[in-house]
Amino acid sequence: MPMNAKKPAKTGGDARSSAVPDDGADSLSVGYLTRYSHRASVKALADELEPHGILTAQWSVLRILWDIEGLTQVELAERMRVEKASLTGVLEGMERRGLIIRERNAEDRRKINITLTAQGRRLKPQLLPHAARINRKATRGMTEAETLELRRLLEKVIQNLER
Repeated sequence: MPMNAKKPAKTGGDARSSAVPDDGADSLSVGYLTRYSHRASVKALADELEPHGILTAQWSVLRILWDIEGLTQVELAERMRVEKASLTGVLEGMERRGLIIRERNAEDRRKINITLTAQGRRLKPQLLPHAARINRKATRGMTEAETLELRRLLEKVIQNLER
């Protein structure tokens, strides 16, 4: 079977979701399942944001700046866990759309601080409900205790991998 071809979903008594390919032990690894759930989550978010003309990378910037404005590009990249250079194009696009302003830091001219415009701030009440809806969808069928445990375990995985 070609590498880019999808295997038919396994049916029958398998407890795993048919959305997860049954291709052996790798599909059961924590890393694989995390990545697969991340991709599904990003796709759902992209579908929700599309009518607003917001890309998922722009969403990530907005989510951080709604909480903390004035970060430098380096600080923003660190919080997003991405390379500074990979943010440049995203920030340029957001600036062209009037969502952010990039200004030289008065104390250190090498640094650029990023703040939201009024238009960028106005998106918060419009877009946050979409994220909440996706989170509800992702945890559908889970109890509140299971959802809290899932979050706790994912935070633990992140901490373990960042040490």
